[in-house]
Amino acid sequence: MTTYSYSLTVNDSQFLALEASLMVMIEHCDLKISEGAGAPFWAHKKSCGEILEKLRSAETTLTSTNNFS
Repeated sequence: MTTYSYSLTVNDSQFLALEASLMVMIEHCDLKISEGAGAPFWAHKKSCGEILEKLRSAETTLTSTNNFS
């Protein structure tokens, strides 16, 4: 099986939107699982959790600052 690895650069607002979206998807999967659904919600929940973990531990780079002194 062929697999790929991806690199992605996001800005602050994109980070926040992505984090919130992943959390909503995890909640959605939890609801579906509690209603008796199985696949693909178990897999989606696991993948979203792993992505969220990678997102939160990603290396950050300062790209701009301000000087309000």
